[in-house]
Amino acid sequence: MSIAGVGSYAAQIINPWTSGTKSASAAMASADGMQPTSDSGGVQKTDFTQMTRKQLFDWMNSKIASGEMTFDESSTFLSMTVSFRTDSTNAGIDDTQKVDFTQLVRDGMARAQKTNESDLFTRLQTALNTMQRYQGEVRGVNITA
Repeated sequence: MSIAGVGSYAAQIINPWTSGTKSASAAMASADGMQPTSDSGGVQKTDFTQMTRKQLFDWMNSKIASGEMTFDESSTFLSMTVSFRTDSTNAGIDDTQKVDFTQLVRDGMARAQKTNESDLFTRLQTALNTMQRYQGEVRGVNITA
């Protein structure tokens, strides 16, 4: 099975390291995407506004494994998990830098709209709807918290 519709262009549209826009760099966040907060009672919730690329990759894989997401539906999310350096080399999946993926997708949608990329806009819109549906979903409970 292959991932349809994901090419280097799609990754560049939604990837802040290759787009060079201020709003994409402003999308970076500093808190953890799936760690319990002090008042959460140890409950770990999905937060696409404060997540590493590795956390997004793991979330995507769990949705595919559970049947909640098809392999084709994951293609847009997969392109967001890849990190590019400024010299355009692949840095792999980053597990340290937090990203606001909802803002990243909104920025990508705006660029796709400006360049009349209707298919890309639709894929990004679908990804944003998916993120909004799963935002705040309980992912686990830390019983030691």
